[in-house]
Amino acid sequence: MPAALVDRTAGTGFDSAFPRAVARLAEDGPITVLFSGGLDSSLIAWELRGRGKTVLWSVGQEGSPDLDAARSAAEVMDLTWQHATLTGADVEAALERFAVELRGAEGPPLDVAVAFALALDRAPTTRVLAGQGADELFLGYAHFRGLTEEQAARRADADLRRLLDSEWPRAQRIAERAGHRLVAPFLEPEVVRAALEIPLAERMPGDVPKQWLRGWAIARGLAPEIACRPKRAIQYGSRVQRLLRELRPLSRSR
Repeated sequence: MPAALVDRTAGTGFDSAFPRAVARLAEDGPITVLFSGGLDSSLIAWELRGRGKTVLWSVGQEGSPDLDAARSAAEVMDLTWQHATLTGADVEAALERFAVELRGAEGPPLDVAVAFALALDRAPTTRVLAGQGADELFLGYAHFRGLTEEQAARRADADLRRLLDSEWPRAQRIAERAGHRLVAPFLEPEVVRAALEIPLAERMPGDVPKQWLRGWAIARGLAPEIACRPKRAIQYGSRVQRLLRELRPLSRSR
């Protein structure tokens, strides 16, 4: 275990806020967790380990990193895992089916939204839990590296505002189109408040992105081999970005 992950967990409101939010959002009936096998989705899955009617759900191109990571993480946690493999035809169909919801998205935001659309469209249950918000609250993005605390605070605030004002509403519109209800424990108000009460100095990435959250996850009992996995954005881990790149010349010619 990296030394930076030790002793990061004592005496915070997050200790109760996050488990309580997951439990509340998972009440009543079967649920799906959008699952990459990384830290954020695995934390949600781990909190639900004693609950029945929970499916860990992954999508990706055959042989993609997310499918491999999700399979192994589900085995470590002994939880039910299902998946779907994606092709270029699936991506093209999603671009057409969710054209209204994807309108205005370009570059990485489009890649992320399409990956979400593909995962949500085939999700096994109506209610779906996702890990959105963890990177914004716990400074998980590469652009936080090397920033001062003042710079990181401004960037984290901008990231969270963009997520709440644009990216998350788009994801929820996609879910609605697909016939699902999408929720995110990290974006529940009490979880956001509790996370922001943790001093920024403790949430700074240092050499390990999201080091505070990784340490907290290990303290909760999540296997270090899962908690310490490097971050991989959904569009890359699923290889949706690669499939989109192959399709974009075709899309521009229409």
